[in-house]
Formats: sequence, structure tokens, C-alpha cells
Amino acid sequence: MSSKKDDIISLAVTLIKKKGFLALSYDNISKEMNITKTAIHYYFEKKEDLGIAVCEKLQKGLVQDYEKSLNQIMNGQDGPWFFVSSRISTIGATEMCPISSLQADYEELPDRMKNMLEKISSSEMKLWSSLVKQYASDADSEALAKTSLLSVKGALQYRRVLGDSAFSNMMQSIQDQFFESLNRMRRC
Repeated sequence: MSSKKDDIISLAVTLIKKKGFLALSYDNISKEMNITKTAIHYYFEKKEDLGIAVCEKLQKGLVQDYEKSLNQIMNGQDGPWFFVSSRISTIGATEMCPISSLQADYEELPDRMKNMLEKISSSEMKLWSSLVKQYASDADSEALAKTSLLSVKGALQYRRVLGDSAFSNMMQSIQDQFFESLNRMRRC
């Protein structure tokens, strides 16, 4: 059973995916959870404290998905795309990637959050690149990883405007190009 603190963090992530961090308020959270703002302040004195907790949750999720994906690759059960699939499965049709959402607010974030977001952003890229390199250790695997991840992030943004059908087509195209390039690397 999750604690009230965990519930607040999870709701904050959901609201960030929908509105961004700057639009997030304790008032939104208190109304959604039917608790007082004082109850939220008990766990997170300042909004920045909640933002740090959100960043920690996002980093933990990245590492968990990386470890699951690496395990899948090592056991020959799946390729690196499992990481992408597991990440986007948590993002609704009208939502943004929470990391991308925080990146959009970057200039206005408190310094501690900026530092954490830089680490998360770097970590996301490194973990994904590492999985691709595990699968195909070609020198170009890092470039392929970066290009495909950025393409997925763009497709998620477009989905908010163009809908699920367009998103499915975009993702299929990105995935096809990714595997075509990956298979070329593995043959070399």
C-alpha cells in the first residue's frame, strides 16, 4: 500500500504530464486528492521539494526500466525497444513525457531542480544508448539511439495534437527505421 507522500508524488507526475511543472499547484493536488494544502506542505514544504521528489521518482523509473530491458536483452527475450515501449506506455494520449514536460519549463525551474533535470536527461540518453550498444555494439549505435529517442519524444508531442492514429503511424515508422538501422549494424 502506498503512502500519502507517494500518492502526492504520483499525482504530481500525472499533472506535470498534462500541464507542466509551472502550472502545478498545491491547490490542484489538494482538490484531486481531497486533502488540505497543509497536508501537502507536511510532506513538501515548498513546491521545489515536491519537484525534487518527482525528479527522484523519474530517475528511479528510468533505472528500473533500463534494468528490465537489459535483462530482456541478456536473456534473448527482447531487444532494446522494450525500454521505449515501457516508457511510453505510461504516457496518455493527451499527456507529455514528464521529462520533456520538465525540460519545457527548464528556464523557470529552481536551480536544484535544474541540476536534477540535467542529470535525468543525461541519464535517459545514456541508459538508452547503453541498451542499443548492448544489442549492436557498432560505433554508430549511440547516434542511432539519440536520433530514435528524440524522434519518439517528438512523436509524443505530436500525438497531443494529431491523436493516437497519427502517433501509431509515427511510432511504427520510427520503430521500422530503428530496427532497419540496428539490423544493418548487427550484420557488419
